[in-house]
Order: sequence, then structure tokens, then C-alpha cells
Amino acid sequence: MTSILFERTHAYLPEIPAYMSWLERYRPDIKTDDSSRLMGCNASDYDIVWRFMGLDRAGKGRFVVHEYNSLSTGTGAYCKNLVKRTLNSKPDRRVFLNENVRKGFAFHDDVPFRLRDMGVDCRFFRSGPVSAPVYDFVYAGSLNRGSVITRFLDYFAASARDMTLLLVGEAPSDMRARYQNASNIVFKGRVPYEDVPALAGQARYGLNLMPDRYPFNLQTATKVVEYCALGLPVISTRYRWVEDYAIARQGRFFWLTPDFSNLSAAALAAFDFHTPDVQDLSWDKVIETSGVFDFL
Repeated sequence: MTSILFERTHAYLPEIPAYMSWLERYRPDIKTDDSSRLMGCNASDYDIVWRFMGLDRAGKGRFVVHEYNSLSTGTGAYCKNLVKRTLNSKPDRRVFLNENVRKGFAFHDDVPFRLRDMGVDCRFFRSGPVSAPVYDFVYAGSLNRGSVITRFLDYFAASARDMTLLLVGEAPSDMRARYQNASNIVFKGRVPYEDVPALAGQARYGLNLMPDRYPFNLQTATKVVEYCALGLPVISTRYRWVEDYAIARQGRFFWLTPDFSNLSAAALAAFDFHTPDVQDLSWDKVIETSGVFDFL
């Protein structure tokens, strides 16, 4: 029996349970382990080591897969990409989130690769929106997106008092303190991933706040795909990936102006939303289509 170790670099990697679940159903000849569930593990004990990058100068393992599910962020992001390209060991296979990420690292070698975009957990398709929404908007995801988050919250607290916003995700203490008196902003905090669909489904609209800057404007906004799976109308800042996504999926999203002044209950009620069908983006279908386990 072939064995795969999925090595975690951080907690939120929904692709790992998706991979393991898919392999359990469709490739029972492959045994899998998640490094976060083990007290300790040795790469040499597994036939395949699947690493989410990161740096990997040693490249330990019999057969190594490097998965790049994002470009580098922060100050010197382009230089960080170059460092990873230069210092990382040469693996046996690579997986990239999408073509933008692959081009961003620009490896010049003969390592076979696959593209595997983000999928949607089946629980989002099953939940759907509730008939009587509790909140007007939900934002589910990282709140560490720079000033675009705080600028929106400033506007919302001062100028959208007739509407409510549910924030699902870990919020810095200074952010909570800043809006503690804003009764229309509800901080739910970080919740188990399996609880997100039911919570997000309590809103009328799904909110996507992303800065139009590298690399965020080139990468898949998982929350947008999840909102679509729930059947929520999408409200978003404008940037390359989300605009390309709306065009490709024939979606009609409400685009926020840079100062958010076009956001009002009347404007939303008058807008002709169209939420794309994303049934083809369930994890099972994404993994199957990507062929990431066919080229090992």
C-alpha cells in the first residue's frame, strides 16, 4: 500500500482533509496521514511526502511533492518568491493554485506540475441561505487584509447603521476594541470550519473585501466561491481575480466604490444580482479534474 504524509505549515489548509477524503473514497490503496494529527513523523517512513510551501531546502523524502497554494505576501513579496525558487530543493512534482501562482514563481526546470484551484466543502452546498436572514452581510475569512478592512468597518459603523455585518474569523484585539461600540458589527471570532456554512447562510449577502494589490488580486478568493455555493449574492471590492471570475462564471456582483459610499440598502435592493452555479467546484470534482494524484 502506498503511503502519503501531508505536512502542514499552518492550521487552515482545507485541501488536506479534502485530499484525504477523496483518496479514502477513490484510492483506498493509498494510506494517508496529516502531520498535525501525529505526535511526530519521519518523512522517510512514507512513500510520498506532500509539502505546502514554504521553504524546503533539504527535500527529505523518497518522493516529494511541493504544493504552492499562494504567492509570497508582505514586504518584498517578489524577492521572497525568488528566494523560494532559488533555495527550495527540486521536488519530484509540483502543484500550484492557479496559473498566476505558477508564473509568479517561474521555475525553469522539467519538474512535472498540475494546477489545483480551491474547492468547496459539500456542507456549503447543503446549507444554503436561510429564509429569514439574521444579518445583512457576512464576511467569513481572514481579517488581516490591511487597511481595506478597517476602512470598510469605519464606513459601516458610521454610515450604514441600518444594516448589520457578521464577521467570522479571528479578529485582532485592537480591531475588536475599535468597533466595540458599533452595534451593527458582530464579531463571531474563529469557529470550527464545519460551522461556517450555517453561520454564513444567516446573511442576505456575502461580502468580499480584498485589496487590489499583489498577490491578493491574483489569487482565488475562497470566500467568494463559498458564498456562491451557499447561493448568496456577492458584494466585493474590484480587482483582477474577482472580475475575471465574475466574467467567466457569468456572475453579477455588486462592486464597491473605493470609499464604499455606493453601499446602501436601496442600492442593493435595486441591483440585479446573479450568483453563479459552482457545483463543478466541489472538492471532489476539483481534485478529479486537476489530476494531482494521476501524475505521482
